Amino acid sequence: MYARMVIGEALSEEQVGEFSRIYHADVLPTLARESGFESASLMVEEGGNMAVSLTVWKTREDCLRYHSSRSYRQFVARTQHLLAGNFVVKIFRVRKI
Repeated sequence: MYARMVIGEALSEEQVGEFSRIYHADVLPTLARESGFESASLMVEEGGNMAVSLTVWKTREDCLRYHSSRSYRQFVARTQHLLAGNFVVKIFRVRKI
């Protein structure tokens, strides 16, 4: 399995809330329909404005396919104005212990 972490920092607490609303209302339902999608979590920094989206995929190809998809580009377009800078995207291989 592979995990994809997307990290962004919002400009204010209100914008973190808007980012979270968009993520839950629009992104999660779209992710659920993507091939190879396993799970997603949105974490918001306690006392700060950083948000981290962690998605888990069956294969690296599934992960990369979503990252280059129209759905992902639409998510970026809908949320980019809420961020101080650009998203940072990291891909990890999940290793069972």
